[in-house]
Amino acid sequence: MKTNLLIGIICLALFTTKTYAQTAIVNSQTEAKKSETMKQIFIDKFIVPKKSKQEFLERVHINRNFIKHLNGFIKDEAYERTDENGNLIYMTIAVWENETVLKKAKETVQAEYKKEGFNISEMFERLNIVMDRNIYKEAEKP
Repeated sequence: MKTNLLIGIICLALFTTKTYAQTAIVNSQTEAKKSETMKQIFIDKFIVPKKSKQEFLERVHINRNFIKHLNGFIKDEAYERTDENGNLIYMTIAVWENETVLKKAKETVQAEYKKEGFNISEMFERLNIVMDRNIYKEAEKP
């Protein structure tokens, strides 16, 4: 009797462990598919010294016009203010259909920079521009 009970408990434990493992796999697959279909919000914040403002804004204009024609682009917005030191604080927000098209857009932009002979890192260093860049997703509704 004790042996049958012990075997039953072991089977239940194995079944439960297997079920939890399967659930974890399904959840991670669902999350991966969700990120492939979920809008991606690309937000950049720039701190631009006053003396660098004009050249920076010219480049932003070129970049924003370029990305608007890429596959998967939904919209973009830009916001600016001047801080207490006279620096331009400039934020851009670009919304893309999903993670896959955002990745392709980044590759296309890099290829365009290479074709133009443009080096964004060199420009930022030369103009003392600081950038904070992140990718966000839409927050889940409560």
